[in-house]
Amino acid sequence: MPTDIPVSPTTPMPPGYTFLPAGTAYKTLHTRKLTRASSQPLYIVIQHKKPLGLRAPINIVEDVHHLAEETLSTRRSNTKKKDVADLTKAGACLDELFPRIPTGDRERVLDHGFKKHSGRVGRTGSIPLERKAVLAVLAHVRHSHSEYDKLLRGGMDREDARRMVRKDVESIARGWGFTGELGGKKVRTTKTKEKSKGKGKTKGKGKKELKSRRNMKEKTRKMKAQERKESSSPDLFDCDDSMDEDYVP
Repeated sequence: MPTDIPVSPTTPMPPGYTFLPAGTAYKTLHTRKLTRASSQPLYIVIQHKKPLGLRAPINIVEDVHHLAEETLSTRRSNTKKKDVADLTKAGACLDELFPRIPTGDRERVLDHGFKKHSGRVGRTGSIPLERKAVLAVLAHVRHSHSEYDKLLRGGMDREDARRMVRKDVESIARGWGFTGELGGKKVRTTKTKEKSKGKGKTKGKGKKELKSRRNMKEKTRKMKAQERKESSSPDLFDCDDSMDEDYVP
């Protein structure tokens, strides 16, 4: 069975083939599917490691163009229904997590954080809805109800600005009825720290001691990585700033 073949834009076009630019998921998906089903080669045009589109049999690409036109209204209708359903779920989630959120703030969170094609956290499929809702509200509060933007305009580093407004943001979130975890980092107790130090002192000296310390550091690193992976309540204040750095109140 023919496999997908990567080619550059300068590679000569095979006879009977044409180019389908990347950008329309429906056309790309169906062109791939139909070409593979026909047992003909499918060429992936790549430049600087970036896919530019497909080279597929002319008749298949033409069929896909016609199919896309015929199903456009139906697909748009289905997409609209799904978007409405998703927004309804998001609204219900906000109402449950933040039962006292003002109506105006609620609508702005939904419109901004869950707006389609916004590229923001609310549209990220890999994050659970509950966490999306909390992150969207925190971003909204940070930008609309704190000095965060003012601090940034004054030249303060983002991390420092976040720390400065953290208490205010959390206070508002709590005032809106949120009772969940906002910071999930596990704190090591003094006893744990002393125990770790004691282990390091009992491993001998020289190379043996150095090797032991390295092993301990590696074990600690793996344990912390596992804790972060298994944690169900990560520190939501420490999420990547890309989630809301382009927020426009």
